[in-house]
Amino acid sequence: MYMLRALDIYKSFDHLKVLKGVSLTVQRGEVIAIIGPSGSGKSTFLRCLNRLETIDRGTIEIEGEIMVQNGPDGRAVYSGEKEIALIRRKMGMVFQNFNLFPHKSVLENLILAPVIVNRVPREEAEKTALELLRKVGLENKARNYPFELSGGQQQRVAIARALAMNPDIMCFDEPTSALDPELTGEVLKVMQDLAAEHMTMIIVTHEIGFAREVADKVIFMDEGIIVEQGKAKEVIDNPKHERTREFLSKVLRV
Repeated sequence: MYMLRALDIYKSFDHLKVLKGVSLTVQRGEVIAIIGPSGSGKSTFLRCLNRLETIDRGTIEIEGEIMVQNGPDGRAVYSGEKEIALIRRKMGMVFQNFNLFPHKSVLENLILAPVIVNRVPREEAEKTALELLRKVGLENKARNYPFELSGGQQQRVAIARALAMNPDIMCFDEPTSALDPELTGEVLKVMQDLAAEHMTMIIVTHEIGFAREVADKVIFMDEGIIVEQGKAKEVIDNPKHERTREFLSKVLRV
């Protein structure tokens, strides 16, 4: 059964058409990497999948539950707020700029949503949080504050915080773009471990080598459409579309 299905997604900001009929189906345990030049619509598409942005037209369905579909007039109609809130809990989101609460400790960042949103008892939430911090190699940073951590450590905390909500799908929006190369590796290692555990993931990334090795499927987007998609190594090593070849030749150039 597919975990997520997005059909014919259109999105504009005023008169700027950002998504022009994008479709994607994600199977359970599948890792999808979305690559492409800046401004191609990658991040907007990811944000539409969990309703950080609303779409103009199309259908988004997560584990059989419809979040949005076209109404009689062909425009997108969203389900009720309560239904959407439940659907969105199925998806964890990691942003490029960490988005941690600066005035709360690492532990507090992890337990806040489980306690308030999911009504998990605090003791249980803390136990889970410490296990997740151990998973990302930061069990000794539970009492620290974000400003005391490196960028790579902050991003690993952000991943642990998303996992604390026990999502079925993890979404990453260019999670290493704000990091220097030395710190990028430690974040990619955590994501690689999640892939090995068969976590369903959708990753917008500029890390082409990582996409080639970890993703099951690579999608190349440009100017609001999917230009090419297929098995990761096939798309990256032997792209069929001229635009894909042009893009990869530039980003892979030493």
